[in-house]
Amino acid sequence: MDQVMATDGEAQVEKAKEFIEKQRVFEAGTKELFKEDGPYTHGQNLGLLDILTGATLGFYHIQEEIFGAKFLDPETTPFLFSWVTAINEHPLIKELSPPLDKLVVLLQLFKQSLPISSSD
Repeated sequence: MDQVMATDGEAQVEKAKEFIEKQRVFEAGTKELFKEDGPYTHGQNLGLLDILTGATLGFYHIQEEIFGAKFLDPETTPFLFSWVTAINEHPLIKELSPPLDKLVVLLQLFKQSLPISSSD
């Protein structure tokens, strides 16, 4: 994901494709391990894998807005997308997540600090 954020233009498109391919592999492996609903099922406690996945992809919509690249696609990885959506709806995650406006500012500052490389 960091390589997608640290590039732009054609380089970013390529890195985004690589990231999405890694998501497909992650999704396939997760589906194999958790044959039914996935690691997190509604109404249950979150596990370590849920927390790590939520921390990595939970704010995908803001990351996409700030960095201009797709980080999570419901058509490409529907299982992963629904899993992240369920994690984001968990009461504890809602309670402990930072306010979105502060997260936007933080990601904008992070983007400004990155040495952006381009292939254009």
